Amino acid sequence: MKKTQMYSFSLITLEDLKEIKYFSAFPGNQASWLSDWYHTFKSKNDNDFGSQKKPYIITAYHGSKLVAIVPLLKLSRTYFKFFKLHFVEFLGQQWSGMGYDILKIRELEDCFAQDLVKWIRRNISYHFLIFKYLPKTSQLKHRFKFYKYAGAPFINPLTYKNYKHFTQNVYTRKFREDLRRTLRRIKKDGFEMSVEQKLVNEESLKLIKEISASKTSDGKGNLYESKVKADFHKKMYKNMQSQVIFIKFNGKAVAYGTCIDFNDQRIGVDAAFDRSFRKYGVGIHCIDQVIRSCFRDKLTKLSFGVGMDAYKFQFTNSIEEFYMCFDFKYRLKSLLVLPYFHYRIKKMNQSVSSILQKNKEQVKAKTENITTSKNKMNFVQSIEM
Repeated sequence: MKKTQMYSFSLITLEDLKEIKYFSAFPGNQASWLSDWYHTFKSKNDNDFGSQKKPYIITAYHGSKLVAIVPLLKLSRTYFKFFKLHFVEFLGQQWSGMGYDILKIRELEDCFAQDLVKWIRRNISYHFLIFKYLPKTSQLKHRFKFYKYAGAPFINPLTYKNYKHFTQNVYTRKFREDLRRTLRRIKKDGFEMSVEQKLVNEESLKLIKEISASKTSDGKGNLYESKVKADFHKKMYKNMQSQVIFIKFNGKAVAYGTCIDFNDQRIGVDAAFDRSFRKYGVGIHCIDQVIRSCFRDKLTKLSFGVGMDAYKFQFTNSIEEFYMCFDFKYRLKSLLVLPYFHYRIKKMNQSVSSILQKNKEQVKAKTENITTSKNKMNFVQSIEM
C-alpha cells in the first residue's frame, strides 16, 4: 500500500506572510526581513545572488492546523559559461545569512522533511536544492546529510558574574595587557578616548561609511560601495532595534561596531576602524565596548555574526556551528555538474571542519593558559599573605 503524506502544503505570498504570527529563531526569517531582502535584491543578477528570482513561501498543514512555514527562493545561476542551472534555496541565504531553518509553529514529526521535499519535487522545477546556515537541530536532518558550512563566535554574558569576571576567564593576560598598553599610548599621544552608543540613523551612517572606506587600504571589501547592499543595511537598521558604538578620539569617530538586537540577544553586523589609527588598537577597543554594552543591558547572548575571522577569538572561546545540505533531481544538467558540486561541498566541509578544529584547539590552549595564570596568581597571593 502506498504511504500517504502526513502533511499537506500550499503557497502564500510575502504579503500574506506578514499577516501570520510565528516565532523566528533567526532575524533573516522574519517577514519584514524576507520582504526587504527580496525587493532589494530581486534585480541584482550574478552568480552569488542568482537571476530570475521567484519566492516560494510554503505553508505546511497537519489536518487543518498550520504547523510550519518554509520561505524559499527559486533562482538561476550559470556555470562553465553555458550551464544554466535552477536552484531552490532559503530566501536570503544568498547574502547576509545569519541562520535559516524551517519555521516551526507546532511540533513536527520526523517524516515532515520527507513530505516537504516530496512536495517541492512535484511542484517546483529545479536542478539542485541547497539549504545553508542550518542549526544542527534542524528538522531537515531527518532527510539530509549535513555538511559543516560556517561558524559564528559568541558570548553568553549571563554565564559570568560581570564584565570583569568575563575578561578574567576569556581574555588572555597578553590580550588584557594589549588593551591597557594601547590605552596608555592613546593618552600619551594626547588623545582623549570617548565611547558613544547611539541609534543607527542618517547621521551615524555617514560616519560609518567614512570609516568603512578605510578597509580598502587593507584589501578588504567595503559593503557601502554597493548601493543595493547599503540600501538593504539601511532597511535592516531601520526595522530592527539597531545601534552603533563609536570610539572617538578628541571627538572624532575612528572606529565603529553596528549591532541589531533580536530575541534578547545582540548580533554584530558590521565593524571597522580608521586604519590611520591602527597602532592605538581602536578596533579591539570598539569590540570590547560592544561586549561591555551586553553586560550593561543584561542580554543573554552576543553573536559576532557568521564568520570565523581570527580576531574574533581574542574576545570569545565559544562558537556556534552552522551546516548545509543539498539534493538534486535526475536531470541531464544536474548529473553532469553533480561531480563538481559534490567535490566543492566535500572540500568546503573539510576546510570548515579544519578551521573549527583549529579554533577549538586554540580555545583549549587559551583556557589552559588562563587557568595556569590564575593558579600562579593565587599561589603568589597565598605566599604574600
